Amino acid sequence: MRTAVPARGAAGAVADRVVSLHDRLVALDGLAPSPLVDALFGDLVRTCRTADPRTTGTVLADDRVRALRHRLVDLCARGETQLEAAWATRVLEAADPEADLARFPYLANYEALTRLEVHALAAAGHEPGGPRQVCFVGGGPLPLSAVLLHRTTSARVRVVDHDPTAVDLANRVLDALGAGDGVRCVPADAASGAGLAAAAEGCDLVVVAALVGLTREAKRQVLRTLAGVLAPGTWVLLRSADGLRTLLYPTVDVGDVSRCGFTPELLVHPLGDVVNSVLVARRGVTR
Repeated sequence: MRTAVPARGAAGAVADRVVSLHDRLVALDGLAPSPLVDALFGDLVRTCRTADPRTTGTVLADDRVRALRHRLVDLCARGETQLEAAWATRVLEAADPEADLARFPYLANYEALTRLEVHALAAAGHEPGGPRQVCFVGGGPLPLSAVLLHRTTSARVRVVDHDPTAVDLANRVLDALGAGDGVRCVPADAASGAGLAAAAEGCDLVVVAALVGLTREAKRQVLRTLAGVLAPGTWVLLRSADGLRTLLYPTVDVGDVSRCGFTPELLVHPLGDVVNSVLVARRGVTR
């Protein structure tokens, strides 16, 4: 809800823009992809990505932004899920699924994020050659990150999602793209742990998607669950967010990672087009 007195200056202009975009998104009948929905989310991403970093603290401290911060993350999560479901269906219906996937509006961002993650793992000390067997937690209906990771590293990727409908849709997309031999989606729940131990068995890397756990406590629960099923030394890569990008995705607290039984190794906050931060840790490593 808006406050009576708007903020001033450069930070005020950014806060005003964030509030306006939030209000326009909330007023929509739904968040299914459309020219208007895509434009509003695109504007929100650009606003959070390109704002002067010197204004970040002031914008996030604005009472209006503080009040709607968690609602914005939830809006972005629901919008992203609907975008992926729509594109998964589109890819399945395409005469040339690969060519149609190439038109996905955020493909370049996913590709850049995958490159960043692979290099972050190497910088943190993961053995040369990259991961061999990966469990990707939170793949959704369009497991694009898992496909890109497989194609970049040749690792076999087991994608997990708690939604059976998303699992079914994802596997059909993987088959349509010819990626089903290297990437497969199975049902599992990162919060309760149901099916997670089997999905992560034999994996030397677990990747946790940004939208797995939308609150700090939900993130802690996922970390505690992973700590209970992963072998000591297993690498874990968590997608996070920093600065104004925390209005788009939830952040992962480094202290919580440590308290839940992991050793943080590397944290990267991109300043360019890549939206997500990357936190690399290991299970049960002592120094």
